[in-house]
Amino acid sequence: MPPPPPVPSGALPTPAVPLPAGETIVSSPLAERLIDWTPLFSGHVLADDARQLLNSLVGLRAFRQGAAIFRQGQMATHLYAVCQGTAGLGRNRLGRADVLMQSFQLRRPVSPGQWLDLHTAWLGQAHDLDACALTTPTVVLEWPLHLARDFLASRCAPALSLLQAMAGQVRLCNSDLHDVLSKDALRRVAAWLMRCAGAHTVFQMQERKRDVAAQLSVSPETFSRMMRQLEKRGLVQVDGYHITLLDRIALIRLTGDT
Repeated sequence: MPPPPPVPSGALPTPAVPLPAGETIVSSPLAERLIDWTPLFSGHVLADDARQLLNSLVGLRAFRQGAAIFRQGQMATHLYAVCQGTAGLGRNRLGRADVLMQSFQLRRPVSPGQWLDLHTAWLGQAHDLDACALTTPTVVLEWPLHLARDFLASRCAPALSLLQAMAGQVRLCNSDLHDVLSKDALRRVAAWLMRCAGAHTVFQMQERKRDVAAQLSVSPETFSRMMRQLEKRGLVQVDGYHITLLDRIALIRLTGDT
């Protein structure tokens, strides 16, 4: 995937609201423009007064592609969600010595309206994964745990909705674990293709091949070999990062999800 064009120092380019890179900003008007709370609260629509209060409790931070949002081993004191751009959860093989996260291996991309880390701060533990910005800009909201606790203590409906969002993340982790334990490499690659394509026949890979391989718990060489096998079977056509599904029914059968 080609790198984005160079970004000058200072504010990050965004058609909506410019934010200085790396600096946390607390601004209710800015939060009102950038944060859609409904998907973060599992479809629950906050009352106006609750939304306005919540917007005053969170910080917003913008990152350039490759910047670390938080690192494995760092104590979690906030809840994190993505507002704009795309972030990724994974492992940085070289640790803190790799300031630019060049050895980052993606496990799961996180899109706008999704929680990046909803659970670790509640456990009083350190992050077990690294989080990295995958696009420029990526805007992340940071909700301090002590403020989240106070806000939710007297608001039953938002608290239950947040619990539902956390349960959804647990289900996603369980699904990923089930795939790793019960499906061979070829079936995992087929399932990944179906997830990426959705209702479409053609899509473009948004991550590097090695990052996709890490998500599927296979080596990059195995991932390439599985894609070649699917091509030989006439199920897909691969042209660089552009992938065409030629036989969706056969791919569905191959995943074993029918």
